[in-house]
Amino acid sequence: VRVMPVFAVKSGAFFAMTVGILGLMGGLLQINPIWQLGPYKPSQISAGSQPDFYMMWTDGLARIWPPWELYPFGHTVPAAVAVALLMGLVFILLTIYPFLEKRFSKDTAHHNLLQRPRDAPVRTAIGAMAIALYIVLTFSAMNDIIALKFHVSLNATTWIGRIGMVVLPAIVYYVTYRWAISLQRSDRAVLEHGIETGILKRLPHGAYVELHQPLGPVDEHGHPIPLEYQGAPLPKRMNKLGSAGAPGTGNFLYPDPEGEQAALVDAA
Repeated sequence: VRVMPVFAVKSGAFFAMTVGILGLMGGLLQINPIWQLGPYKPSQISAGSQPDFYMMWTDGLARIWPPWELYPFGHTVPAAVAVALLMGLVFILLTIYPFLEKRFSKDTAHHNLLQRPRDAPVRTAIGAMAIALYIVLTFSAMNDIIALKFHVSLNATTWIGRIGMVVLPAIVYYVTYRWAISLQRSDRAVLEHGIETGILKRLPHGAYVELHQPLGPVDEHGHPIPLEYQGAPLPKRMNKLGSAGAPGTGNFLYPDPEGEQAALVDAA
């Protein structure tokens, strides 16, 4: 994309609009009027105060983490230290994950195109597992509100978070991995047998078989020649083959003239 001149002008205009809106907000809107709220009093803060949404998973981890304390060399290491260490471990894993995948998968090829989730089942399952863990920890950050609104024990919500933190990511990993594999096998079945047409044919000996529309060439018996799977999206229904032709050009109300459509097709 060329920076000059169109992209630079658009970026400069957006920057000027952002600065102008922030200036108007700073001059016209009242934000956090300390002179009206008074000094900070911790005793007036409710127990239902929650952190910002992007930090809720850390608060949830601190709430459900067991009260394990260590006493090395006569010093006390509280349980909150483990939470801080786990936060650092999470960010380290996010940083080095591409290198870990390259090391364990032995894949040293250069990748500049996106892969579909089904073509990288382990990576997809790990991502889904991380999302499940994040959701459990985020809901654990509001376990007191959940206990209050649903009239359940606070200890019960804490133990639900602890058990879910261990069990739910493993279940999500397995389900996502098998789902990705099944989607890939579905694509391979289309490449091998063709698209299901829904048309049944009765053979001379009385058996019924379903006709398939091959995506490629066929052999001398009319059977489709299996195609190689390359990770591209495949049509799964007959109406996805485009046998009716491509849609015409034009807008929502009026089509282009026939000659103009033909010229566009020839140019393409």
